[in-house]
Order: sequence, then structure tokens, then C-alpha cells
Amino acid sequence: MAPLAVSIALLCPSCGSPATLHRAPVSLCPNCQTPWPEALRLSAEASLARQKVTRPLLLTLALYTAPAFGGFVLLLLFLAPFNAANYSINGERVTGSEFLERAGVLLGILGVSSLAGAYAIWREYPWSRWAIVAFWVAQVAGAIGFGWADSGIGGAAGAVASLLTVLVLVGWYLFGKENVVEYYQGLEKDAAARAARLRAHRADRA
Repeated sequence: MAPLAVSIALLCPSCGSPATLHRAPVSLCPNCQTPWPEALRLSAEASLARQKVTRPLLLTLALYTAPAFGGFVLLLLFLAPFNAANYSINGERVTGSEFLERAGVLLGILGVSSLAGAYAIWREYPWSRWAIVAFWVAQVAGAIGFGWADSGIGGAAGAVASLLTVLVLVGWYLFGKENVVEYYQGLEKDAAARAARLRAHRADRA
């Protein structure tokens, strides 16, 4: 597949001439060779980066599945003090209160990180990647804790082993897959451009 051709048109604030830019870095106006203002430069580079890649498919799926999972988990925790559902830990039936005491913190973190990740993916914030990482770190911590409580070090090791393949795939997808890396680079540039525009706005008002 041929590379996607992208471009952005800017009006130079120094010479007033239009300029069509096709690639980053955007540093000088091609007409008058004047450096672009920081806010304009970062916005142009962010736009060029965002045009090159759309939201990856698995992140789009997570946008819809993560809120359902997070909401369900938090609902279970809300109902636990009333013993309004069937609860078990490592196959052992427990009361809602005991479930909340033993697993409440872990499930709270999983639920909140799922909702936070979905919100960040929806709003296209670059920290959505770290919300996903937090979710899986909590998964590993919970698996180690419950595995240790059930079978000692062997149970903890088995729990980690059962998640190892998934963790490797998640790490590769978020930090190694080309289109995902490019997508997050675009989000980071977009965030930097917003921050630059905010600084410029504050400077104009000062």
C-alpha cells in the first residue's frame, strides 16, 4: 500500500502568504523563511501526524467494551455490602462483605482504570495507553495475590505464567505495533499543541 499523502495549509502571520506543508518538522515559512510561532507549528505538526493514522481497531473495541466491564465491576462492588449477588473467590463461595474486604480494592482499581481508559480513548488523550497499562498491572498484582493466598509461591507463579502471553501481546501492541505507536505520537503532538495554544492565550491576556 502506498503511503498516505497528507498536507496542511497555513497562513504565515509574518508575510501573510499561504503555505502548504506536507511533512514534519514544520520550522520555517517556505515563502519568507520566518520561523512559525510555536503554537502554530505544533498544531500543524499534530494535524499532519493525526492525518496519517486513525484510531487502531482494538482501541476502538476497547472504547465500547471497557465501560461495560468497568460499570459491571463497580456495580458488583456497590451491591456487595447488601449481599445482593453471588460472590466467590478462587471457587469458594463468600459473602458480599467478605468479597468486598478481600477483593474490593483490586476490583475497584480494575473498574476505575477501565472507565478511565475508555474515557481517555474516547477523548483521544495520550494517557489512555497508561490507563490500559494500569489495568493490566492491577490484573497481575491481583493474580499474584490470590494465587499466593490459594497455593503459595507455586500459585503466584502459575498465575503470572497464565497471564504472561497476554502481557507480552499487550506490551507489543501498545509500544511496538507501528500504527499504534504512530497514533499515540500523533496524540502526544496534539496535546503539546493544545498546551502551546493555552500558553499563547495566557501570554496575550497578560
